[in-house]
Amino acid sequence: MKKKKLIIIGILILIIIVIVVSLIIYFSNRAKYIFDVEYVSNIEYNTVKVEDKYGVIDGNGNIVIEPTYNVIQIPNPSKPVFICMSNYNTETKEYETKVLNDKKEQVITGYSNIQAIPANSTADGIPFENTVLRYKRDDKYGLISLEGKEITEAIYEEISSVTYKEGMLLVKQEGKYGVININGKVVIKPEYDNITVDNYYDVNTGYQRTGFIVCSIKDEGYRYGYVDYRGKKILDTIYTEVERVTDLEDEKDVYIVAYKDGQAGLLKNKKQILDYEYEDIIYYAYNDVFIVQRNGKQGITDRKGKIKIDTKYTNISFGGIYVNAVDENNETKILDLNGNEVSDGYIAKMPTKDGEHYIVYDEEGLYKIIDNNGNVVVDRSYTNIEEIGDNYYIVANNRNNGIIDLTGKSLVELRYNSIVELDNTELLQANISATSTVSLINKNMQVVATMDNASIDVEDGYIRLYSETEDKYFDYAGNELSTKDVFPNNKMYAQEENGKWGFVDQNGNTKVENEYDMVTELNEYGFAGIKKDGKWGVIDEDGQVVQEPIYELDEISPSFIGKYYKVDEWYGNVYYTDEVDEETEESSIN
Repeated sequence: MKKKKLIIIGILILIIIVIVVSLIIYFSNRAKYIFDVEYVSNIEYNTVKVEDKYGVIDGNGNIVIEPTYNVIQIPNPSKPVFICMSNYNTETKEYETKVLNDKKEQVITGYSNIQAIPANSTADGIPFENTVLRYKRDDKYGLISLEGKEITEAIYEEISSVTYKEGMLLVKQEGKYGVININGKVVIKPEYDNITVDNYYDVNTGYQRTGFIVCSIKDEGYRYGYVDYRGKKILDTIYTEVERVTDLEDEKDVYIVAYKDGQAGLLKNKKQILDYEYEDIIYYAYNDVFIVQRNGKQGITDRKGKIKIDTKYTNISFGGIYVNAVDENNETKILDLNGNEVSDGYIAKMPTKDGEHYIVYDEEGLYKIIDNNGNVVVDRSYTNIEEIGDNYYIVANNRNNGIIDLTGKSLVELRYNSIVELDNTELLQANISATSTVSLINKNMQVVATMDNASIDVEDGYIRLYSETEDKYFDYAGNELSTKDVFPNNKMYAQEENGKWGFVDQNGNTKVENEYDMVTELNEYGFAGIKKDGKWGVIDEDGQVVQEPIYELDEISPSFIGKYYKVDEWYGNVYYTDEVDEETEESSIN
């Protein structure tokens, strides 16, 4: 009996060990792709440029680091950690670097060539990985935190960011590429000759489930495989080409078009859906089908690989739910998605959201709206019709655009060059190119605002419509807002009177006289632009002039911190400066 109990206890202990080990492995693997990425919401520090040298200013416009460096990197502008570079060595092609804080103290020592890691397409717009830095030791690179804690040893020949994958880093070790995360966990072992991302995006998870296309150079040439976002190998590097079907949004499954010896097949994860017998496979998201081509002829399959239309047509294109199939006699047949021929006189048919109507167009390219029985509901012919919901339609007559309802009644006249939906709002934006006119149209198809020579910005919680002489704000439904609604914490607000601009306090009392041609509202740093005689200056939140108008700037609405104005260069470099064109400076002095 005692022996039996010991056996039972031993089995239980073994089960517990297995469970513990399994949990350790699970959470260790999970830590590869589930980790915290820090997003910057409050920018405390910015780069300043003076006489071609860089430094740092704070939100009050005070110099934190003197502009004496060739390069300044601020990996996380909410924290006082500044990578200062100077004395470029033409032989090593490297700068001397030191990391300073806001007290000009060197805060990370014992490492050489410390640099921020440039990052593309970040959610917060910061151009660097904002929690880690790379350092160099014995010609190899490693990772350290912004606090100077070592994350990895210097074992990599290269460390760079992975496009769209914040917190993931591409590394090169012994001539091979892999992927690690910002915590130093290995996601993909360094065993490939190249790694790129598949660019998959969906509305729920963003780029989180973006996977990796991996490449190995073999005797027969370049061969590609696939690794998912968790670092799990899906396909070995045996294919001449691999491409994920990124238009097919599926959180669980990965659809891949892979080529072997020049022939394309379709896989769902590792499962073969279509054999390698096609010249090309193209996904068409509108109808959730694939156009496949074999021996120069095209057909259609669904995502399960079921043949819907045989590969016997020289060309296939779509007109909504209709298939325009050109046969070997160069005749076009109009088919449904099951290959049945239709003959209602239309070459394209798009269902509307109410399920009771269709937008159709004929061989002349003229659009109409019909009901389920084929009766014409809108019989006037347009060169385009686009549904925008609630039985409203943007219509085009050559270059003019307007809006009608389901009866054909004109709600917005045909006078605009374009009408588009403003993402994440209830509004439409209508444009007239010749006068740069912008109109806002609400969900009831009413024009709520129009401005000439205008620009529009959709911000967090409001929309700004502005020109060189006007500035208006609206909520996402098109209701006009006061500046107090938009900026409730500001000490003063821009106000126009008789064509001149000044500022009033929260009670409407004049704080700055109306003497300027244009002004901006106070920004998050408490500074506003003031424009007079074509030049911009700066005023603070107490109404005190920080800089008289001396800057000739192209922006309609420039941004300032202290006396410095913002420069956003075309290639992405952003800094503040007080530089004035010499001719402008001389004329202002005279």
